[in-house]
Amino acid sequence: MKNKKLTYLLGLVVVVVWGMIIYRVFNGLNSNDNTATVAPLKTAKEAYNDFSIPKDTTHLLLNYRDPFGIAREKDTDKVVIRKVSERKIPIQVKPMDWGFIRYSGYMLNPATKKMIALVSVNGQNITLAEGQTKNDVKLIRNLRDSIKISYAGKTKFIAIKSSAL
Repeated sequence: MKNKKLTYLLGLVVVVVWGMIIYRVFNGLNSNDNTATVAPLKTAKEAYNDFSIPKDTTHLLLNYRDPFGIAREKDTDKVVIRKVSERKIPIQVKPMDWGFIRYSGYMLNPATKKMIALVSVNGQNITLAEGQTKNDVKLIRNLRDSIKISYAGKTKFIAIKSSAL
């Protein structure tokens, strides 16, 4: 019986609290009074000048001791720099013609789930996986729309060529 009385009492307290909340909400919504309940705070605002740069008042003091205990010693040996006049001969590098390599497309190997590139080198069709080398042509990366290949120590991206001309 003791718990039943406590339950009824707490239920009554909950109903009263919710009744007060609902009463205040409806009273606030239906009030015809236009006065503000909170007085606005008046603060003096400082003029904002975005174009002025404040003067730097920071001073660095660099006369502290060495934190690691390493004292700098004067060099006893003098470094002698001799300028040797060398004639610079410009090296003309011939641009490499990559026209003999064509990227025709790719296919997906169903067993290994890897892409295999279809490449034509000097008219000969070869298939390459990433990291594979044939005819001195190494496939570095296959990006579906282009491939990155290495030939004679040079690398280049070659875009896919459409077969319909």
